[in-house]
Amino acid sequence: MKPWCDDYSKLDIVDGKIKFILEDDEDMIEIRYMDGMLIDVGYIEETRAYYITVVVSNDINGWENPLEECEVKNKVDLISKIQETIYKYRKEK
Repeated sequence: MKPWCDDYSKLDIVDGKIKFILEDDEDMIEIRYMDGMLIDVGYIEETRAYYITVVVSNDINGWENPLEECEVKNKVDLISKIQETIYKYRKEK
C-alpha cells in the first residue's frame, strides 16, 4: 500500500516547502513560503470536512485574519482544491 502523502507530493507548490504531518488529522499538511505565507490543510472530525487555510504569516496576527478558509467536504476534491488555492495565492499574475 502506498503512503497517504504520495498523491499530494505531486502538487505544484510553486517554490514552497511541503510538510506531511498525519492523514485525516487536524494537522495534515503545511505548505510554507519564504515570505511567511502558510497554506494549512487539516481535517476537523466534528464537521467531517477538510479545511484549507491561507495565512500571510504563521503567528497570531496571521491566524486571526486568514486570507482564506475553504471547506472541502469530499476527500476526492481535496488535491484539486489545494492546487487551486496554491495557484490563487502563489502563481504570478
